[in-house]
Amino acid sequence: MDPVKIIIIVAALVVLLLIGRRLSASSEVHAASLPRPGPAEGSIDTGGDDAAPPDNRQLPLTGAEFGFPFRIPPVIRLEDGTYNRPNFVDYHFSKTDLVRGPGDPECFFDELSLKAEDPVNGQAWTYYFTVATPSGLRKVMDEEKFASLYLDGGAVIVPRWDLNNILHTVVDEIMKAYGHKQHEAQEEASRRGGRTTQSSQDVG
Repeated sequence: MDPVKIIIIVAALVVLLLIGRRLSASSEVHAASLPRPGPAEGSIDTGGDDAAPPDNRQLPLTGAEFGFPFRIPPVIRLEDGTYNRPNFVDYHFSKTDLVRGPGDPECFFDELSLKAEDPVNGQAWTYYFTVATPSGLRKVMDEEKFASLYLDGGAVIVPRWDLNNILHTVVDEIMKAYGHKQHEAQEEASRRGGRTTQSSQDVG
């Protein structure tokens, strides 16, 4: 082979080798300079390098996603034209995750919000309940230095965290109160010569 051609080929290989090394070093520096990925927006920060990795759920589930842990009675129009209960649209606790529950099942204090809709006209409103265990109440009183504690509105006191039991209690009370209000509304409508009709369904 012609010596000139050999020299040209060797020189070309040397140039390609140098270019490859430069590109490799450049990419390594670029990768090292990138910021470390942090937790995704809305995810739960478990804290610490040895903490358990977060699951695929980025945000706590609400009642609309989680559903009821038991079968609730369907919305039924009664013979007198009223309904047995409102449509249950959604529910959630202020601080407690529906899946994980509180950190200490026997010591917690939280507020439950349950959104409902009138099956007649779709008007929406929210029920609020204070849900706590006796030790949770005591902890709040001790931390806040309360000599007494007045619970405004509905309060559900349970021995320990039990979502099924809590929601059963709340739904039963809502149905009782809703029945009374429906009868009162019907009596008022009768006095005024009005009437109420309609049907609907909900996720509950």
